Amino acid sequence: MTFFTALLFNISYATLLKEEKSLTFMIKFTFIDTVQKLEVAAKQWRKEKVLAIDLECENNLHHYGSYLALIQISSKTEHWIIDLLALKEVDPLVKILQNPKIQKVFHDVGFDFRILHHQLKCRPKNIFDTQVAALLLGRTELGLGSLLEHYLELKKESKFQMADWTKRPLTKEMLEYAIKDTKYLIRIRDLLIQDLKKKNRVAWAEEEFKYIQNKNVVYKEGGYKDITGYKSMEPHQRAILKRLFIQREKLAKKVDRPVHFILATKKIVSFAIKPPKNLLEWRKMRQVHPVVRNYAKIFFDEVQKGKKESIKIIIPKKKHYTPAQKEKLKQLADLREKIGTKLHLPKHLILSKEQMHHITIDGNLDSLRSWQKKLVEN
Repeated sequence: MTFFTALLFNISYATLLKEEKSLTFMIKFTFIDTVQKLEVAAKQWRKEKVLAIDLECENNLHHYGSYLALIQISSKTEHWIIDLLALKEVDPLVKILQNPKIQKVFHDVGFDFRILHHQLKCRPKNIFDTQVAALLLGRTELGLGSLLEHYLELKKESKFQMADWTKRPLTKEMLEYAIKDTKYLIRIRDLLIQDLKKKNRVAWAEEEFKYIQNKNVVYKEGGYKDITGYKSMEPHQRAILKRLFIQREKLAKKVDRPVHFILATKKIVSFAIKPPKNLLEWRKMRQVHPVVRNYAKIFFDEVQKGKKESIKIIIPKKKHYTPAQKEKLKQLADLREKIGTKLHLPKHLILSKEQMHHITIDGNLDSLRSWQKKLVEN
């Protein structure tokens, strides 16, 4: 909305600025819930050099499983919200995300990349991650809200942070909240690039972005083997844990609720070690979803079966470093501490523990990116 448009609506420019600074500014966007609308939008996106991208997902918060609900896209002047639950075919969108000629700006691509690959079999090309750029600048507060306040003096709302994005219809207020995460992202990118240039770290960022987009991404939800305490259990306790875990998964899917709503993981662990004594205890159980009491007989039977089974595991022995390797690790730790302090960068960014291990064992710097090598070698 321009100043003159504001006058037509009898809104003072000062009020306009105040609204934008609190992120309550009304945003015009196109809502896409049909393939036809998606194809029209894709024609426009193909003309752009840069697009800001954000996702709203269900991630075992209100329902069973993790999946995309919305994708927000902004150019420098226009905004779109795509309803992934309404669309079965999103090939035009996937082609845009994988088009190397269009830069896609994300904030913290980690989970976004995994869910996009898991649900759409998509690996975005030519990315810019504003969180990574901020990290390379030595910023300690890396959230989008922090960047908005620092660069644009805007305050990010958190009203719908825990919202159920699978509900339909979505309110206009929720949709406006969603699009605000991409509306300012390109402006943030431009300002981050300016700061990266001042510190001669643009090449660092470009290398990190290429590393991220080429890195193998796998979406994986934790299994029963990943539960804390699994390895220290007795063989029959592991068997009980496995059976309870699988049964919880089945019921969570059946009633469309997050698994922790059905039966907390801590309870599963405690029941694997010390199971309820009888069927009545299962039927009168508190602090669980009602479906657990309804299926008490099945849970009781699974425990009895698990008691007769055994899951044995071999815990690999930790590899010990030689005295020379320990000294090398100490030297690397001291070096990254020195470089990090000098450049105001977190030490794990200079050298990760995994990279330090490879340098120590392999005796070379092949695991490092070019910018890291230059820092370490100088």
